[in-house]
Amino acid sequence: MAYMQNSTISNAKLILGNCKFETAATSGGTYVNVGNGKVTAAGHNITMYDVQGQNGPDPLEGIADESFTIAFELYEFDGSVLSAIQCGAISESNTSVLSTIVGGGNTQLTQRAFKITNTTMTAAGNTAETIMTVFTATMDNGLQFSFKGDQEADPIAVISGTIVAKNDGSKTAGQQLFEITRTKTT
Repeated sequence: MAYMQNSTISNAKLILGNCKFETAATSGGTYVNVGNGKVTAAGHNITMYDVQGQNGPDPLEGIADESFTIAFELYEFDGSVLSAIQCGAISESNTSVLSTIVGGGNTQLTQRAFKITNTTMTAAGNTAETIMTVFTATMDNGLQFSFKGDQEADPIAVISGTIVAKNDGSKTAGQQLFEITRTKTT
């Protein structure tokens, strides 16, 4: 027998579509749109710990480590954006005709703030924004380029990556990793 939920869906609470993806040198700084693309996943990751006695129940459980990841795909090559989201692993230079990124040999990453904003139009015609901000993050891997055939139905090359945020020790415990805000609508 199927289980039926005894509630209805509130269109004002749905999150539809994709997000604008932005980065800044610091949380609260000036955010720059990283360009055309999409956020493919975002989430709070928790690694639990437990202290276990040999012959009794777990007396203590808690959070050993936590992070917040944002996976994305970009469809545009912009050297300044790619340099920014790589957190110092690569650098870029521009002339009037050439955009160049170079990398290799850097051992330090500069943490950055990242923000994704989803704007949803509700059934009543109101706009709701869901904004996820991570305060101190770096890339989890280098840029990954996925090229396609010239004759494919979707021939656009994709530049993908994942950023990982860690706790910002300068903030209050319980508020060090991320912030999610949502505009309330009717």
